Amino acid sequence: MGVSLAGTIDVADFLATRGAMFTDAPGRAAGSVVGLLAWAALLGVATLRYARGERRGARAATLGLAGLVAAGNIGLTAIHLKAGVGGVRPIVGGALGVLALVLAFASAAPTLTLPRQRGRELAEADSTSG
Repeated sequence: MGVSLAGTIDVADFLATRGAMFTDAPGRAAGSVVGLLAWAALLGVATLRYARGERRGARAATLGLAGLVAAGNIGLTAIHLKAGVGGVRPIVGGALGVLALVLAFASAAPTLTLPRQRGRELAEADSTSG
């Protein structure tokens, strides 16, 4: 959740501090709004998974949105690096996108559950092991 919150805040701050972009470069502004929506959707899905637990389709939605966010941010970083503009912010955005995808895959991995032993079986196992 923290990574998706950071990504959402980053894009929202970018849009809030560049209001003129909506009239000067509407295509760029639209792309940033789409990025904000993707980050916010990922934050929403991650929050719901945390609050309500696993639901049908939640893992797939998390992986899909994280993949979309990662691809968009990596592309954005590459464009900025090639043009030599943007400074550190696009690099941080790319790193956040990759981290979101890594964490999405980690959260989608099946959890290993071991069989539980009853109290008596556990006591017997302890007494024979020493």
